[in-house]
Amino acid sequence: MSGFGGGFENSGGDTPSRVGSSDGKPRRNYDEQTLIPVTIKMILNALGDPSGQGEMSLKDGRPLHMVKLVAAVRNSEERSTNIFIDVEDGTGFAQIKVWVNEGDDCSAITQLRQAACRDHTYIRIIGQVKEYDGQRQIVANDVRPVSSGNEVTYHFLEVAYSYEKYLKAQKANSGMGAGGMGYGIGSMASNAPPLQTGGVGVGAQGGFGGGLGGGSALNDAVLQAVKEAGANSDCGVHINDIASRVSAQGFSEGNIKNAIQDLSNEGHIYSTIDEFHVQYAA
Repeated sequence: MSGFGGGFENSGGDTPSRVGSSDGKPRRNYDEQTLIPVTIKMILNALGDPSGQGEMSLKDGRPLHMVKLVAAVRNSEERSTNIFIDVEDGTGFAQIKVWVNEGDDCSAITQLRQAACRDHTYIRIIGQVKEYDGQRQIVANDVRPVSSGNEVTYHFLEVAYSYEKYLKAQKANSGMGAGGMGYGIGSMASNAPPLQTGGVGVGAQGGFGGGLGGGSALNDAVLQAVKEAGANSDCGVHINDIASRVSAQGFSEGNIKNAIQDLSNEGHIYSTIDEFHVQYAA
């Protein structure tokens, strides 16, 4: 999405939820709530939770909660309550599970989902990694076709950038480097299928920046507005509605929109039906 890249976090369970943690676990801090751009190889190589609580982590130590993935559709199967999509990205194969809420999803969400089920189409997936009977899959909050080949390239650059940013933070905090990530980007060019984008266009993701970061008074106000206004809508909340709500607290419209972009780049919110609607990553 132009100017407002996407990110999210989901509470426990299969069915996507957008309000708080419902499993009794302590609420995650800002860093653990952010969306992590990944490759399929990173998911397959992720470390399981020895305690049996279902939490996974990447080899570099980052909690594997909500992820963003760009991959090509190889097969899809629609059922009464969900859709299974088999995808590959040049580093591995994975299965995506999308819950279908007939009558509840807005028409734009339904159109994007249908376009994302076409074979050989590159799609962007945002969701939570789960493990069933020893097999890992992504329970998706959002699936949509990419708009162009640039979005595919951007994603793999973002995977590398995200890791480097984490590595620098680890070195700054402890003076020690993080472990090897093994994201397998090098095989993308030679192994990935030709690009075909879907029939429903969506904007390319925003830049890598993230000036404010989670936790400031303005960011907290924006996040609260997104949570409250978008709690009962898969389509999210319009950025003008956010600006109207938060400006009443004394913040300028320009600073509010900058905060929305920063929170999006940092993975606390993500775009939904277009570049003007966002949803909280919860």
